[in-house]
Amino acid sequence: MNPSISPASILRPVRNLLLCALPILGLAGCSINQVSSKGELSQTVADAKSVVVATENGSVELIRDPAATTMQISAAIRCSADTEEKAAARVKATKLTAERDAAGKVRVTVEFPPRESVLAAAYSDESASLVIRAANLDGVDVSTTNGGITVGAFAGPAKLETSNGSIKLTDYAGPIDARSSNGAIVASGVLAPVVADTSNGRIEITLAPQAQGNLELDTSNGSVLLELGEGWQGTVAADTSNGKIDLSGGEVVRKQGTNTMTVGDASKAIAKIDTSNGRVTVRSAKK
Repeated sequence: MNPSISPASILRPVRNLLLCALPILGLAGCSINQVSSKGELSQTVADAKSVVVATENGSVELIRDPAATTMQISAAIRCSADTEEKAAARVKATKLTAERDAAGKVRVTVEFPPRESVLAAAYSDESASLVIRAANLDGVDVSTTNGGITVGAFAGPAKLETSNGSIKLTDYAGPIDARSSNGAIVASGVLAPVVADTSNGRIEITLAPQAQGNLELDTSNGSVLLELGEGWQGTVAADTSNGKIDLSGGEVVRKQGTNTMTVGDASKAIAKIDTSNGRVTVRSAKK
């Protein structure tokens, strides 16, 4: 199996197929009702330097807390089964793991107990929403199949990916690679370079005053707003198939479909913006 393909993404079409097949198979009368049970799990890790988070279904929030002496991880667990007792037992059997390697990288995972049958797995809506607090982190890597990602004022490379949910960063000091199949990407007070790619949602990026570097912003369906800080110099190239392009704060050249703007030294960086359906707005604060 391709490691980039999660079990949840495989089971989703299986569940839909089963729904269509039930009447044909004469199983329409069988019980597929599920009840849920909730619980909380927690872990602490000393001397954490960076973090890698992988969860199949649920949101992930990373909070910078200067007062934190350890990395504090909490998980809101929801499990389902055909009875309350079984659902509660599944919550109790779920494991939250936080493993630190010699370099200080902490790998956070949530493992649910195996299902009794393929049918039960197909109808599962189990989730683990994670909240992680730390004083400092030099690098974050977060992936979730279905849920939003929120990241606070940490540093280092940020690699963020969700199949269905928004991504939000605030005052992040490091290269950013944020990708969502369906959801907005919003980053404020961040450094560059930035890659923001979503199939369906708006992109809003506000750079920190000192930020300098390449930007690649791409959405198939949504508006793009880019606020360049005073320190950013380079060339902006904006393209939209259906929408207005509004560039201000530099020397603008307008063409059919693609508009360009030069801010200061045109060779220092490139900001490439592309949307198939939406307005593009770029404003430079350079004086």
